[in-house]
Amino acid sequence: MTLSLAQLEQVRLILRGGSVVDWYRLRFDSLDDVRGFLALQGGDLDDPADLARLEHLRGEAARYLTDEHGYKVPPELLSCDAVDLFLFASERRGRRRDRFFACLLLKVMHIVHHIEARELAYRLPLSQAALFDLLVDKVDVFAARLQADGFPLVRYTGGQKSTTSLLTKLLVKKEHHAAAIHDRVRFRFVVRRTFDLVELLARMTRELFPFNYVAPAQTVNHLVNFTAFVESQPAYRAWAADLQLELGEEDQALRPLNEFSGPSYAVINFVVDVPLRIPDAALSASDASLGRVVFALAEFQIVDEVTDDQNEVGENRHDRYRARQLGIVRERLERGKRGARDDA
Repeated sequence: MTLSLAQLEQVRLILRGGSVVDWYRLRFDSLDDVRGFLALQGGDLDDPADLARLEHLRGEAARYLTDEHGYKVPPELLSCDAVDLFLFASERRGRRRDRFFACLLLKVMHIVHHIEARELAYRLPLSQAALFDLLVDKVDVFAARLQADGFPLVRYTGGQKSTTSLLTKLLVKKEHHAAAIHDRVRFRFVVRRTFDLVELLARMTRELFPFNYVAPAQTVNHLVNFTAFVESQPAYRAWAADLQLELGEEDQALRPLNEFSGPSYAVINFVVDVPLRIPDAALSASDASLGRVVFALAEFQIVDEVTDDQNEVGENRHDRYRARQLGIVRERLERGKRGARDDA
């Protein structure tokens, strides 16, 4: 599979744990590209309510940019169809100046949508378990499609973590609050070869979740050197000057290895706020202004088969990882134990 420049940028965003708010342009070539991207967001361009939602988000973004920062947004970007902003931001319409302001609008729309979707989630008569079920179903369907297409997916597992696992994770963290857990639901994909990891990420951003809701600064990547990957292939090397950031930026952006992992444990791990379209039956008229989409945080772990096998040897084994975690938990729980013994 040969990636487009847009796909290359999206894969890179995941691998380096970057933020789309730092981007200065998009790369949508056509309205069909935009339609596919908005479908990943849970939107439908044939639905008048979803089009109205886009208009609402643009209005909120324009007000913020004007009132708080004094920007003078070009009138044509406020009067065009809101969906056309993606083409202006990609320089498929208008001038470079229009690209700049279209990007400003879309960045703020991205944040406003996220905030309002959170508010919608609080109002819905749906339990957290029901939302997790929607999330698991969505990823299960994607994994089944990979297998049906003959993609080299060796193993796939996914679902909500056990209460015991969550308890241990909270007790071992210094920020021991449930809000600090980004991986209540985890999905694990094992592919045949290291090279397949890049194709899997590209398919994820095309079929499973929109790249703009990958959580910044949450990526662990020990398996794909993006700079080497680009420089090893002439087609990608020719695009290097067109990338949002110079090659080599990844080396300064990676999170350290989990302190409880073995010394040679290797994986790609990242977190996504996955958009979920809520069934109309669960929405009330008072919620209409907040849209039809909520978000569910999920952790994705991807690895090739050889590395996965190596991760289960020696100090990398999960039982050793678990023992190291539990040892720290006991240390924290038992502080002051000596004094308690003396009192007895």
